[in-house]
Amino acid sequence: MNIRRAGRKVVKNLHKEYGIYRIGFVNIYGGEDETELDAMNINDLERLWLSLCPEFECKGNSVCYVERVG
Repeated sequence: MNIRRAGRKVVKNLHKEYGIYRIGFVNIYGGEDETELDAMNINDLERLWLSLCPEFECKGNSVCYVERVG
């Protein structure tokens, strides 16, 4: 699924501080992986995620889950 759908009920709209979010995803080889990203809101998280997909060797819609850390 995409990052917006996975993070719909998890990602908060923070105006002055960042939240840390753990994203689980499937890479292009079928392996499961996860990463943590700092974001202020879902728009910020989506922008970061899509920019890092080539580095993580995954597709934008390969998200399994999003959870807030801390």
